[in-house]
Amino acid sequence: MFKEIKHEFEIEGVKCTFSTGKLARKSQSAVIAQMGDTVVMATVNTGEARTDMDYFPLSVEYIEKMYAAGKISGSRFVKRDRFPTDDATLKARIIDRSIRPRFPEDYRDEVQVIVKVLSFDPDYDPVIIGVNAVSAALLISGSPITEPISGVRVGMKDETLFAYNKHVDRDNIEESKLDLVLAGDGKSLTNIDSNAYEISEDRYIEAMEYGLELMTPWLEAQRVFADMVEGVEKAEYVSFALPEELVKKAVSIFGDEIGGNLTMLDKRAAKSLTLEKMAEEFGSEYSKKQLDDAYEAVAKKELRKLVLGEGKRVDGRALDEIRELNYEVDLLPRVHGSGLFTRGMTQVMTIATLGSSRSMMFVDDMTGEDTRRYMHFYVEGPYSFGEAGRYKYIPGRREVGHGALAEKALYPVLPSMEEFPYTIMLMSEIMSEEGSSSMASTCGSTLALMDAGVPIKKPVAGIAIGVVMDEDTNEFKVLTDIQGVEDFYGYMDFKVTGTRDGVTAVQMDTKSSGLPMEIFREAIQAAKKARLTILDGMAEVIGKPREELSEFAPKVEMLMIPVSKIGELIGPGGKNIKKIIDETGVELNVEDDGSVHIYADDAASIQKAREYVEEYAFEPEVGQIYTGTVSKIAEFGAFVKLAKSVEGLVHVSEISDSFVKDVRSFLKEGETVKVKVIGFGDNGKIRLSIKALSNGSSPDQSTNSSHDDSNNTEE
Repeated sequence: MFKEIKHEFEIEGVKCTFSTGKLARKSQSAVIAQMGDTVVMATVNTGEARTDMDYFPLSVEYIEKMYAAGKISGSRFVKRDRFPTDDATLKARIIDRSIRPRFPEDYRDEVQVIVKVLSFDPDYDPVIIGVNAVSAALLISGSPITEPISGVRVGMKDETLFAYNKHVDRDNIEESKLDLVLAGDGKSLTNIDSNAYEISEDRYIEAMEYGLELMTPWLEAQRVFADMVEGVEKAEYVSFALPEELVKKAVSIFGDEIGGNLTMLDKRAAKSLTLEKMAEEFGSEYSKKQLDDAYEAVAKKELRKLVLGEGKRVDGRALDEIRELNYEVDLLPRVHGSGLFTRGMTQVMTIATLGSSRSMMFVDDMTGEDTRRYMHFYVEGPYSFGEAGRYKYIPGRREVGHGALAEKALYPVLPSMEEFPYTIMLMSEIMSEEGSSSMASTCGSTLALMDAGVPIKKPVAGIAIGVVMDEDTNEFKVLTDIQGVEDFYGYMDFKVTGTRDGVTAVQMDTKSSGLPMEIFREAIQAAKKARLTILDGMAEVIGKPREELSEFAPKVEMLMIPVSKIGELIGPGGKNIKKIIDETGVELNVEDDGSVHIYADDAASIQKAREYVEEYAFEPEVGQIYTGTVSKIAEFGAFVKLAKSVEGLVHVSEISDSFVKDVRSFLKEGETVKVKVIGFGDNGKIRLSIKALSNGSSPDQSTNSSHDDSNNTEE
């Protein structure tokens, strides 16, 4: 029999549990975490030290299964859950960045973390539960982690901050003007990931501080749970710390040269040359790997000395200075919109493509089936880094993450489907990479959208802020617009996007075990200053969206029809709508609310299709006068066709003031006549009159011009 250990506690009045010993019993550690009806399993297993890697080999997998929500995939052909969705990939990144900084720098044992959602309750987000479950699993796994970290989500409604435990779709946060995910130890932060609707910098800092407070009950619950698990011993591991003597020698002999290499344009070539000299100096005393690590350790020290000691940067810029900026639009002749953003050696070209509502992306996951009408994709190749390498056709986690960040940066300023009935796709092609290409993608996307004529509410820009710090003294300097070397040897990559009026997205990861709030207070203000500078330059090139769409973009028109007429427009088996499409060449989309979108390459096709739609949607009104076609004559009167599927009867008594012996002496089939609607029969049939017109028309009985002769010919 197994022995289950369970700890029950409450978060914001909601019953929660951590348990172990029941499931995945062969795993080094396995924690089942539950909040509401959301149940998450986190497993941790370690392997041997990886001597072939120069980084900590941590892998985090986040797995969602449709069964967790009681659903079966909507795909006709594939029912098995297969590759992770982009959303699941982003959640894996959140968990990875939250826990990675807490491992010792000299640790190289392979660690695999797997998070599985076993039961999904939309009221309780599995990624927040997952971060806490993983932390608890690490505490009882024998790993070198000795203190917990917590994940929390902060929302804001009517200026009030609250614990946002509900699952949030990244495309839809109408319930809250802020979706802020934080990870940390209650005093410092290891991860930030958020989107917002133009939140002020001061309010954003308040939300971060509030989030640190929310961590307390989660952290306490993990500590209590870990104490309940007996027999946990922290395993000894092979330290990959560099010999102190090697570092001292490298600093003494090569410190100045390595520091100088940081300022070189071709840093890789400079590093290779220095490593050759180090190998000659130290001979076989140290391995090639140790020499490479020593170089990196000295480079980090030299960067810290340059920034903290001299207040300088490797490229000579001031600490708050942005690299040279350049903006261009309308680069490519046949695309719908394009923008090129260059900041130093970082260069991104974003292309905007507009499509019909049928071009929306179909999403099928445990939250259900959904569509997305706005997408941003990030694409880079070996040439982006000046390298010869294998071109990746399938995006990795980095590409998915960068694309998602730029995507949510612009979401708050996009027009609604009602305002702009197009599917919008942005593709950021990374032409050159030298620091913060995701923020360059945000800027390039704004340019491309305005060039395409998408009526965004405000331009959006982004910037990356770094920090160099002395962990012994806590002295730090914030760096605006960090480039690759400052990101690599620095301690923080803090990306902030927004408009002139507030923040729209933030993402942060760190190499430190945790960063204090005082750094973020300074960093977010530095980001605002830089963002305004970028927006000023952008406005000089294109200040607002173009008035007209590209001639190559599809034309669209939207009209509303009564919901009761949708069936008639579509027809049996789609007969009617297929006929309209075949005869006009348009793309026609009908929504459940009666909105009809007509897409075509030319206005004439749209007008022809519109006339068809209006005919099927036609609903006559009593007292109105219409032009129709006599479709059939009977002894008791004449049937007059007012629209494609609308026909009424002019009774013999309503044809003329004089006696009508033979209807055919007054009317002929195919003849165009004006009629007045005088009522409806008990069976819903339309009663029409011709003779009522001879008595004159009141002001509210004007002819409906939408149904003139040209629109009412027989098929």
